[in-house]
Amino acid sequence: MGHKPKLPATWSADLAYLCGLLIGDGTLPARTGKYASGRIQKRYEIAFISEKVDFIKEVYQPIFENIFGVKPYITKVTIGRKKPIFQCRIESKIIYLYLTGKLKLSSGKKARTAKVPTTPKEFEIYFLAGLLDTDGGKKGSGFGFTTASPYLAEFVINKFKELNLKFNSCPWTFNEYTYHQIYVPKTKLRNFLSLIPIRNNEKIETIRVLLARS
Repeated sequence: MGHKPKLPATWSADLAYLCGLLIGDGTLPARTGKYASGRIQKRYEIAFISEKVDFIKEVYQPIFENIFGVKPYITKVTIGRKKPIFQCRIESKIIYLYLTGKLKLSSGKKARTAKVPTTPKEFEIYFLAGLLDTDGGKKGSGFGFTTASPYLAEFVINKFKELNLKFNSCPWTFNEYTYHQIYVPKTKLRNFLSLIPIRNNEKIETIRVLLARS
């Protein structure tokens, strides 16, 4: 890194949104590296993964740089994949410990255990937007979110209720784990767009196509 990262003193819409993105398609792996000398060192990596490099360049990367003052770099991953993905990553102990310590952002394998960080109520809507801009998608004739984490499912359900946004919840069990699908029907998607500040143009276009079929 070129210089020491800065850490935000308070929450903001962008910070809450970034946390939503990292819970959705990010990873903060708990791992170690080994030097040639045999010395073991803990690695502090923050990475975001997407099939859409434009979203990384236009949304994730600028927000991360604006918040922390350092710019994560993008790599293209093709090995073992039919379709390439893009990873935007950086190693920083300072940022990693800030995210996992102060903000309580889930690290390691989080699919079934991910929780909502300590986001102030006023910024929860932006965390929700980040979740939906990553893990959100077309569900039947509506748009919604699927998760194996009961904590995220509860959060999304409660936020939809607070917004008076009609939704359907369809949990199911597979291999002893419960999965939750929560989605807004097509008839309420105009309300969805007006209430939740999603920024992913691909997701927005998906909703507009659904609305055009109404």
